[in-house]
Amino acid sequence: MPDDVALVELLHRDLRNVTWPEPGALRATARRRSRRSAALAAVSVVVVAALTATLVDRTGAPPPSAAAVDGPGEIVAEAMLEPADIPAPTGERLGETGLAEPVRVDDLLQVCAREQGRPAEEPRSRYSRSQTLMEPPTEPATTIGTVLTQDVYRMESGTAGGFLTDLEGTVAACGAWRTTGQVYTERGMVGADVVHRWYVAASGFAGDQALLLRHEASVPPDEATGRPPGYAPSFEDRLVVRVGDLVTVLIPSGGLRTDVPGAQVTEEQVRQMARVAAERMCVAANPGC
Repeated sequence: MPDDVALVELLHRDLRNVTWPEPGALRATARRRSRRSAALAAVSVVVVAALTATLVDRTGAPPPSAAAVDGPGEIVAEAMLEPADIPAPTGERLGETGLAEPVRVDDLLQVCAREQGRPAEEPRSRYSRSQTLMEPPTEPATTIGTVLTQDVYRMESGTAGGFLTDLEGTVAACGAWRTTGQVYTERGMVGADVVHRWYVAASGFAGDQALLLRHEASVPPDEATGRPPGYAPSFEDRLVVRVGDLVTVLIPSGGLRTDVPGAQVTEEQVRQMARVAAERMCVAANPGC
């Protein structure tokens, strides 16, 4: 298990620096799992293999039939954020729809949930719609990263609110999760303890329910030298917002990250983006706004 967790950590943290194919190739090969880790088809097989070794089996039971459930169906495109809603420059936009997909927030958090004895099986949505907004192309074109990924899920009637409540419980259980893995140092890769901490940085700022989840990763100082052997503390944010039976997961990256030197956006701007996302979901939510 420690080796598998370390592999997931490295993928989770480092795949932002992947060299991207041309936008046309991305459209042809992008899949949901790799988008949620900000790495598209070039690494999707690796991500799936790593997570299979550590996460609960999501295929043990057949997914529910969305067509057999009464109520609103597929999520319309108008329920998604538009590039003009994003407080950072964006380029290419990729998207897809899904049926009976698992409602996914943070793969590494799911690993922690399982380690803490929390229910780690992700509920199935009835319908979903996803998009990834890429960074604007640069000259000369070298790498293209993501600015934002957004998934919107339609859940079974009455289950969406409980999902966010359960999510808060999982976050509380993973307030200080310690793993052993490989970290980068001036001497190369060395083994070290990594402390992961998830917490609710803000709540109730959009829609019917809203959470700003923050994941901090740090390496404690070396006991012998008193100096940190690895990278400085860093954090990643995820915003989870519910409107009626719809839940959206927003993952800011690139120009939307607020933890990098010289950040161009503020946390309040990111929260405002989540409020706009809630307003847009009103057109498809049940009940509506």
